[in-house]
Amino acid sequence: MKSKIVWLFVAVALATVVATPAGAQSGRPPRKQSQSWGTQEQEHRLEIFGYGGYAWTGSIDAWYGAYSGELDVKDSGIWGIEADITVRPDAQLVLLYSRQDSKITFGYDGTKLAEGDVAIEYWQIGGMSGVQKGKVMPFGMFTLGGTRVIPDWDGADSDDVWKFSIVFGLGAKIYINEKIGLRIQGRMPWTVVEGGAYMGCGGGGCYTSFGGSGIIQGDVSGGLFVMF
Repeated sequence: MKSKIVWLFVAVALATVVATPAGAQSGRPPRKQSQSWGTQEQEHRLEIFGYGGYAWTGSIDAWYGAYSGELDVKDSGIWGIEADITVRPDAQLVLLYSRQDSKITFGYDGTKLAEGDVAIEYWQIGGMSGVQKGKVMPFGMFTLGGTRVIPDWDGADSDDVWKFSIVFGLGAKIYINEKIGLRIQGRMPWTVVEGGAYMGCGGGGCYTSFGGSGIIQGDVSGGLFVMF
């Protein structure tokens, strides 16, 4: 599963390069054009981006009572909102929130032992940089912050889990006019965890603890952004 996520990320990177107009990767600031808008022209300071997409998640080793197996989050849709604040012509400060609502299962040797609902939220801050050519700007982004995992095992509420996470992303912005743009992107969120994953229920309720070397996801998304 992890290899599929890596290949997905590589495919998005190649698509971004192919979509870049000639000369956009030269590293030189683009010429101003009368019909070109974006961060390079400094005509706005803020972009609000709303997006939707789809996420793939790799499984991790876990324990359920005395059983050792794999914890898996089903691939599903995502949505989010992001604020990009221009700090210089080729760079923006990124504040983002995204959420995935999905199913979570635990199994071993092909046997499903437990399942439930799960929500995964990313709360991140970071940066984005790109070189604009005409109305198109390919970009790279890097953010860090927290991942909030909200499990609900078989209808029984359990505690939320917070973990440190990092998000890498590549994509392209298309500036349609002075106020509206289109953005497509591929991201690779990595949630840092340690010590394994545990879950169970008892007289005092249910509990969940996620661990291991990390939870890797890959997602593709797109949407419109508004400039202010």
